Amino acid sequence: MSRFIMLMALALVTNLSFAEKITLANGEWAPYLSKGLKHNGYISHIVTEAFAEEGIEVEYVFLPWKRGFEDAKSGKFEGTLIWGYNEERAKDFMYSDVVAQLGTSLFHLKDKPLTWDKAEDLAKYKMGGVIGYAYGIEELEKQGVLKVERIGKDVGNYKKLAAGRLDIVLEDTEVGHETLNKLNLADKITADPKTLKSRNYSVIFSKKSPNAQRLLEAFNRGLKKLQDDGRYQKYLDASRRGEYK
Repeated sequence: MSRFIMLMALALVTNLSFAEKITLANGEWAPYLSKGLKHNGYISHIVTEAFAEEGIEVEYVFLPWKRGFEDAKSGKFEGTLIWGYNEERAKDFMYSDVVAQLGTSLFHLKDKPLTWDKAEDLAKYKMGGVIGYAYGIEELEKQGVLKVERIGKDVGNYKKLAAGRLDIVLEDTEVGHETLNKLNLADKITADPKTLKSRNYSVIFSKKSPNAQRLLEAFNRGLKKLQDDGRYQKYLDASRRGEYK
């Protein structure tokens, strides 16, 4: 019996030591993703736990969004998080089930309210965004109906808005309010009550990775487990309470 127990213990140790490890490119997008947050933000926490359910350990490499995307595209990393769907990206990546559904708010000066009903009405405003971010109006940009001045970091957009050099900053609602508080601009800038169409975000896996399909399926299984047992909502609620700071 003792020999059997020893063999079982050895097998367990062996399995643990050979647990699969993967590397994903990550980016700064607090409160969802950030190197400076607990568990790297609640979305990173969800992704980590979903893979852990399938015996996969995740290491994150935080990079500027464009670089992380390109490195994952080339196969340097198995994938990257989190990204909205578009046909161009889908040529090089496989999309997981939806990890987050987010909407875009239109931040503006409180003394300069906006008037609009549909996205096309925003053509009369100077809008700012961040390079590589999807706001749900990309098709209108391609058609030349809307123009968005994009820069590398969102902070610069809010400063330009406060100085009157922009009319609108496009930003996820929760992210925008958090940034305004950090910059002490919440008394001057607010979000329009209406938001643009919500967008679905996923973990994307590089088609250059030979394990892309298997990792995609494993992640989706793990994500469903988190949703079913309540951990997904638990982590979201914790983030809203500021527990990841």
